[in-house]
Amino acid sequence: MENGSTKIVLVAVIFVFIFAFALYAYTFRNFPPVPNEVISQNGTVLFTKQQIIMGKYYFQKYGLMDYGSIEGMGSYFGIDFTGYTLRLFQDYTAKQLYLDPISQGDMPSNYNSTELNEIKNYLDPIYYKNNNTIVVSNDFANAYNYAIDYYSIYLGSNSSQYRLKPNLITNKTIIKDLTAYFTWSAIISIMGYTNGFPYTIGLTTPSNNAYFSTFAMIGAIFAVGIPLIIYIIKELISHWNDPIVKIDLPKPNKTQKLALWVMLIAALGSGVQGLLGAYVMHLYSTGVLYGLNLLSILPFNVARGLHIWLAIYWISLTWVIFSLFVLPYFGLNISRKTMITVIILGVVTALGSLFGLWASYLQLIPSPWWFIFGAQGRDVIEVGSFWLLLITALLGYVSYLFYKASKLTVDLLKPFAKVLSYLLAGDAIGIFVGALPIVKPFPYFTEDEFFRWIFVHANVEGFWPGIVIAVLALLLVLQGLIPAGLAKTVVTIDAVTEVLTGMIGTAHHYYWTGFPVIWMYIGAILSVLEAIPLGMAMGYVILAAKRNKGNNLNQFQKTLITFVLAAGIGGSAGVIVFGAGLINAPIINYFTHDLQFTMAHAHLAFPLAYGLPTILMWVVAYTLSGGFTERDLKYLGIASIIYTVGFYLQALISLLPLGILQWIYELKYGFWYIKTITTPNGNIGFWNLQVVQNLIWLRMIGDLVAASAIAVIISLMLIRFPKSLKS
Repeated sequence: MENGSTKIVLVAVIFVFIFAFALYAYTFRNFPPVPNEVISQNGTVLFTKQQIIMGKYYFQKYGLMDYGSIEGMGSYFGIDFTGYTLRLFQDYTAKQLYLDPISQGDMPSNYNSTELNEIKNYLDPIYYKNNNTIVVSNDFANAYNYAIDYYSIYLGSNSSQYRLKPNLITNKTIIKDLTAYFTWSAIISIMGYTNGFPYTIGLTTPSNNAYFSTFAMIGAIFAVGIPLIIYIIKELISHWNDPIVKIDLPKPNKTQKLALWVMLIAALGSGVQGLLGAYVMHLYSTGVLYGLNLLSILPFNVARGLHIWLAIYWISLTWVIFSLFVLPYFGLNISRKTMITVIILGVVTALGSLFGLWASYLQLIPSPWWFIFGAQGRDVIEVGSFWLLLITALLGYVSYLFYKASKLTVDLLKPFAKVLSYLLAGDAIGIFVGALPIVKPFPYFTEDEFFRWIFVHANVEGFWPGIVIAVLALLLVLQGLIPAGLAKTVVTIDAVTEVLTGMIGTAHHYYWTGFPVIWMYIGAILSVLEAIPLGMAMGYVILAAKRNKGNNLNQFQKTLITFVLAAGIGGSAGVIVFGAGLINAPIINYFTHDLQFTMAHAHLAFPLAYGLPTILMWVVAYTLSGGFTERDLKYLGIASIIYTVGFYLQALISLLPLGILQWIYELKYGFWYIKTITTPNGNIGFWNLQVVQNLIWLRMIGDLVAASAIAVIISLMLIRFPKSLKS
């Protein structure tokens, strides 16, 4: 493969952003209506467009998307405010109609079909497009006022009962605006703009497009997937017998060794992140941590936001600093001043944004500064826009350095440098999109979701996989474990397919959030194709291990292969089996969206596909610096396997069974029930079911196994740190 062929990666990066924004105008002309007013039949204005906009504003300001969700978008613990509001309206209307639902003890009531039809007649809204107004029944209006009173208590005096900061929101005007936002989301669901989501018995069911697009997904496997797999295999076979060259890298200089400080900080950060994850799961069971009530300083939404961004930072900071560590091997000199500047910027960005998130969710940062320097309050885009712009600048700079290195380095390394440059640039653009609109939240929910998911996919599905494959393939080449020609082919094909399927596949997050139907078909087709490069990545590492079976390998080579196998097989299976294969098909996703299935997927894909390669970067840097001994490397290889086993135990004995239970109870009661502590009528909620509590606590087994592995890794890094600096 000639170096010039890497330009196809650049073309793919440019194309996916052009594609997304080419459909931007069409999409934004077909959003669900945000009415000027919602009016009852007797002429009373219930709420206005401005109240809906302000409700979204407060939803983010108070970190409620890191607690619960709206239209299934947000956290996996707190209630879905769309589904819960629909149930509030159903229950209130039923009482006004003197309906007598079947009693089920402590469990929620079900209504019969006649009762459901009668309730629906009172809740169906009428939209008048000419003056952009929605008219609802007087009973709907009464239910709306009931919802205001209910959420005043839920988010006010009872907020700590639901794992939020005590007395989170006591301002009645803010509660009214939030309820307007929740009610608007319920209205567009009833009107069919969300393809029938969330499932609410008697009000919403999946649209026919959910079925038809699933068939389109199956067709894509045969029409595109199989030919693509055959082409990839053919390319791999053609390079299978290319010559192998092992390159012994020289010891890093003092400037390069400055990176070891950041890697140690990142390792400690990963430990804190794990502890926060255990605390977050503890809150699923009880609001008290072994006698300590931390909700006033560490409520659920704060802990979750910190847990997510600590994971992002210990991984991404390592990638940035590892880039500066290895660039001298590409022939690009990195000055001590540059290294120190990047380190300071990276650490300040991480610590500053984490503190800002904490202070923002505790309402310690006034408007409008909370959105800029605190927390944006969007799921996975928690940190303020200022910090995201700094991250954009850092990634852009590293992209520029790799491009510069591609002009200086030897032919063997040029393709890797170029691919990394293009992928880092694409990731930087995605981060910038996530920072929008910089100063204050987007006014409309669906508009926000369009940009938010571009940010998410630019990282985990679009550009990060290609970066990881490029780094791992390069390490295997330098250690003489796979031919350079094979590695270049793998890196290029993987980068192009990941970028195209991962970025356009963002559409599978647009199924239920009010987007035009075309996005459901695009998302369904591309979602299944996302699995192909990830599946092939699993094949790459198995073949690499098989190719070296029986060879006389040193301990570093063995450790490298062990890490690559654990990340490739464990991470890819987490993405394919627990992601694309389990939850992405539209008709399946309709019933599994926002359930613990997604948690299982995230807890296998993220720490294994991205966490393990990051830990491997620490291992490489410490080994080249003379820190790790052969015995250390052996222990680290074992730790990588234990780390993988720990996360699979989490998924298989806790998260996956929880998802199955949620699915069963969703079919029985509706989507609203499966993320509740208590129901609107005071019945027992899903999280308080005894079988659910047992499964929550079972997760500790996997937590402890994974924690033991990371403890070994951090301990060895601490012990060998002085030696690594001096060698």
